[in-house]
Amino acid sequence: MRLTIITAVRDEAHNLVDWIAHHRALGATDFLIFTNDCADGTEALLDALAPAGVTHIHNEIPEGRTPQWSALKQARAHPLLKDADWVAVLDCDEYVNLRSPLNSFAGLIAACDADAIVLPWRLFGHSGHARRSDLSPLRAYTKAIPEDALYPALARFFKTLYRPAAFREPGVHRPKARKGDSPRWSNGSGQPLPPDFRAQQQRIMLWGAPMATDLVQLNHYSLRSAEDFIIKRSRGLPNHTDKEVGLTYWVERNFNSVEDKTILRHADATEAEATRLRALPQVADIEAIARTHHARRFETLLKNPDLARLYGRLILAENSVPPPESLARELVRIYAAAQTKGES
Repeated sequence: MRLTIITAVRDEAHNLVDWIAHHRALGATDFLIFTNDCADGTEALLDALAPAGVTHIHNEIPEGRTPQWSALKQARAHPLLKDADWVAVLDCDEYVNLRSPLNSFAGLIAACDADAIVLPWRLFGHSGHARRSDLSPLRAYTKAIPEDALYPALARFFKTLYRPAAFREPGVHRPKARKGDSPRWSNGSGQPLPPDFRAQQQRIMLWGAPMATDLVQLNHYSLRSAEDFIIKRSRGLPNHTDKEVGLTYWVERNFNSVEDKTILRHADATEAEATRLRALPQVADIEAIARTHHARRFETLLKNPDLARLYGRLILAENSVPPPESLARELVRIYAAAQTKGES
């Protein structure tokens, strides 16, 4: 079985080895990775990782398009997508977390009678890390939002593992179906999703229903440490280049309410694979240079008074707390009503 992961990155050389290693350990065979405007050695690192199934493409971004959507448009016609049995579009801060006893993508697929499997997000906070940790994300970031939290609604977003033969093209959160087709979808517990979900192709969250993660959840380390966040802010987002990465972004994602170490059952396999990747020619050296690059970049950014102030505020905002269910539902209702009124 060939399983391809597609992503678009910029200046992520200090994060990519762990991420690729984790998903290779679960059975991913190919990585189609698009880059743009890198200054930290990301492109050289990806080229050095070619023996590990990594295909690196420089992302030519048309005016008015975002890096991620440009990458997906190019991916549609790429041979890796055509040859893949299964595909996932993931960011390099998203780590698939299979539930026991599953240890591979093949096991997850076998447990779900579906053409597409929802990978439900779980938001992980900075876990108290002001500065970047030397540990892998699996070990460094173990504090998360409560599984049943309803607010913010983005806590119920998902990504998708899917059969490309059953869909027209990839999307950021879910693939696009062909007109008239009705591919089979399952949730993260292997249960079929209803026809209305299949028909609503713009739907990218499962809000209001109980979390279904008996088989899989997607650990989303969107912040990492406060240091990492300042670097992320300077880099920008791959799919919303106009969106500010500031205190609001942090507060909506920095949940350290409960401990979730379930992904650590994969840690030994992930770290063994990371060791193999770092043994490839140039990989460890490029990664080390990238870490130094980002450490120096952080120190430079802190010379800006506004960023120094933001860094302090990130530390002060050490833990967001989701509201109780009744208030969460009311907040979502208010926002939905305001959005509808604004669009009318």
